[in-house]
Amino acid sequence: MMMGVGLLMMLLFLLVLVGVPVLIIVWAAKGGLKALSRPRSQATGSEAQQPSSRAIEARRCPTCGRPVQVGWNVCPSCGAALT
Repeated sequence: MMMGVGLLMMLLFLLVLVGVPVLIIVWAAKGGLKALSRPRSQATGSEAQQPSSRAIEARRCPTCGRPVQVGWNVCPSCGAALT
């Protein structure tokens, strides 16, 4: 039993010894420090393309009055055409 625990501890130590540096290298390669230094208010490409929640709520179905998104052609609530 003690031999199994020793082997388990040795494998855990090896995993930490090899795994942590690999994770740091991968994180740095993906621009980890650049992402931390960028201000939060600066939007990335995907965030800049998404409409704000106000823009989504501003468009409403002419039949039932529920909010609909810009790209929708049919109201999901009542089935009315939105074009």
